[in-house]
Amino acid sequence: MTNRLAIDIGYGDTKVCVASDSQSHKYFKFPTAISRQKESMADFGDNAGYVYNGVRYNVGKQAVSDAFTTRGFDFMVKYAPLIAYHAFGSKLNGAEIATGLSIINWSERQRYFDALSRIIVDSKVVVPAKVVLYAQGQGIIDRYHGDKSGLICVVDIGYNTFDFLVFEDGKPSKELSFATNQGTNKIVTDLQAIIKKRFNVDLLEAEAKEIFENKKMVMYSNEIDLSDHITEALDFYNEFIINEVKSKRIDVLRKAKKVIFAGGGAYYLEDKRLPGNAIFIDNPYEFANVRGYYEHKKD
Repeated sequence: MTNRLAIDIGYGDTKVCVASDSQSHKYFKFPTAISRQKESMADFGDNAGYVYNGVRYNVGKQAVSDAFTTRGFDFMVKYAPLIAYHAFGSKLNGAEIATGLSIINWSERQRYFDALSRIIVDSKVVVPAKVVLYAQGQGIIDRYHGDKSGLICVVDIGYNTFDFLVFEDGKPSKELSFATNQGTNKIVTDLQAIIKKRFNVDLLEAEAKEIFENKKMVMYSNEIDLSDHITEALDFYNEFIINEVKSKRIDVLRKAKKVIFAGGGAYYLEDKRLPGNAIFIDNPYEFANVRGYYEHKKD
């Protein structure tokens, strides 16, 4: 039986789901961070990074302090193979990769598919047996184990994209679905601007994301609490998300049997007033897509 490996390469974090000896599957995540390793950097064994397209890169946590900007689709196409290799290594060879893509970029899905179909890292060639590509949000509806008959909406709040998908009797409706580039990175970039203005410190987006998650930053050994600024930015973003859905799909919201909130941004809506038909996917929200990709009926 072909081994299935599921990966959700987000603009903030990459989520991974694989088989587990002790349970049906296990999942984990790491920052979607790539940095070019300096030529002067010594080879420290496991910290040596990867050679990809003739260049040595760091990936994940190790790359955060010097990471490239990760908000373009071209970035995703170029580095998705390296990120997948970082997640799975040689296990990719002969495996089935299940992954997803926002409907914003769905028209360019062949580029993404081709990039993952043959991967060369550290002079090693790995060829998956199959690449299965889903629309972002499909994993969430697969992960939802309730009644899927009728009209079901999925609100997937990611780092760089906000996807609103509509399913009728379990099948996606392209006409009623939409997506924007207004993910939670909007909060992070606002925080970058606040820190620049208040402390005259230029931060990489990946660094600002860590500060956002920790609600504090350290300067000259002093810990600075930024929770008030972050709370204010979150309130503004949450209001924006709710108004965005209502303004574009209010009729669909009224008719929907369920409106499922998921993705890393869903945590920020937990204590907010939502429509009566709103529910949250099972926690942890950010893993809903990748767990759904893994569990999707093999075909």
